[in-house]
Amino acid sequence: MDTRPPETSSITWSEAPTEIVVREPETPWTATPPPVEQTRLAGLLWVLPAVVATALGVWRLTVPALWADELATWGAARLSWTQLRELTGNVDIVLAPYYAAMKAYTSIAGTSTVALRLPALLAMIATVLLTTALGRRLGGPWVGLFAGLIYALLPVTSRYAQEARSYALVVFAATLATLCLTRLIERPTVLRAAAYAGATILTGLSHPLSALLVLAGHLVAVAWRRDWRTALHWGPAALLGGLPALVLTALGNGQRNQLSWISVLTLNLMKLVPERIFMSGAVAGIVLGLAILGVRAAPRTATLAAAGFVPILLLFVVGLVQPIWAARYVLVALPALAVLAAAAAMRFGARPSAVVVLLLALVGWPYQLDSRAPNGHSEDSEKIYSVIHPLYRPGDVVVFPDTHPSIPWAARDIYNRYLPTPRPPDVLMTSPQRTDGRFLATECPGATCLGNPPRIWVVRVDNSADPYANMNPAKRKRLTDGYQPVQRWNYLLLGITLLERKRA
Repeated sequence: MDTRPPETSSITWSEAPTEIVVREPETPWTATPPPVEQTRLAGLLWVLPAVVATALGVWRLTVPALWADELATWGAARLSWTQLRELTGNVDIVLAPYYAAMKAYTSIAGTSTVALRLPALLAMIATVLLTTALGRRLGGPWVGLFAGLIYALLPVTSRYAQEARSYALVVFAATLATLCLTRLIERPTVLRAAAYAGATILTGLSHPLSALLVLAGHLVAVAWRRDWRTALHWGPAALLGGLPALVLTALGNGQRNQLSWISVLTLNLMKLVPERIFMSGAVAGIVLGLAILGVRAAPRTATLAAAGFVPILLLFVVGLVQPIWAARYVLVALPALAVLAAAAAMRFGARPSAVVVLLLALVGWPYQLDSRAPNGHSEDSEKIYSVIHPLYRPGDVVVFPDTHPSIPWAARDIYNRYLPTPRPPDVLMTSPQRTDGRFLATECPGATCLGNPPRIWVVRVDNSADPYANMNPAKRKRLTDGYQPVQRWNYLLLGITLLERKRA
């Protein structure tokens, strides 16, 4: 509903030709400040949320170390095209379009931390602009302003603006698709259906599972509309737009071992769902509470409600019986929820809405700080340098577990990315990671090429008390028979153990 008050009063002539009755305009359903379309504030209301998102995204962009998933992006981008094709044929086929795009991009921009994270940052800033646009369409420029600010200030927004993965890209594409859907529902045309199909294709190429969740939400919105012209235009566009997601999902069905880290939702995990999505339980409570209050039966509001709530509820229900739930898969729902929350807040006026924005900023601030710490991305990767570099001696070597159940490649990637030469040589490796169609490096069988070094560094991506855990039996036996632990360092998703040769 357009909440701006009419610019003129309505005039009705009574039966007496000389009598004029002037009817005052009805009070709008929200307490909205004076119209700003013609004022100098109009431009500021557009760009302020994007400025906030840019400031938060750039702030300490390179401080958090790359974690396992980002290291996977870094490793894939450094492969040849042939090696990348072989790798995605065995694992991560659902991310093949993203890896290909990052390879092409990094061939120009390089693989520094800034370069790897810049596409996500730009995508999230663009998403804030789209969220602002959605808010303006729902309730005018002030709703757009507060919708953009709410979304920009969510801790999870800037967290994934600094993540070298495809999540920011899929959120951008999904928000664009939702914006195209609102236009299509208002006036179905072939051109608007084509724009919707294009945005949905981009969503599927960025992350197929998230794209299917988006389409499910849009299906509910179109069904609620119950208009045959809308359905006639949306159906073919959705089918065409959903093809990449369906194809990638079908191809990835044979690679489900890469989801082995996900478990079925339990009661304890269910309690953490809001916090995992928003990175803060308090922020989740504020936004979700307002978003529920913002739901209305009007077409635009119903579309946003379907886009915001259906993906979360659908994946949650499926996650109760299948190991598929991950909070980052439903990030596509957050822009729509931010718009609904802004619309609800604006019913009380601009000042209460500003208080909501300030409250979100204050409540979310500790999480903003946490995500920008050196271990802010869940892995303290850079600590490998401060541990090994000062203590390295010529003759030292390094070994890695080779059967870790979740992220077995990450330890070697940390070593290669964050420990410059001189460093302990990786004596067991015969071919680097990802170069033969597998994530893990190929090692000489039975650790026969280990030699007889005086000291061995064991680098892990956990804090297991057993430094030999997740090693094949031959390697484990070779190490336990000839060496003993003398020192251990434990950090977030990084464990380092120094072994010394046993004395006779």
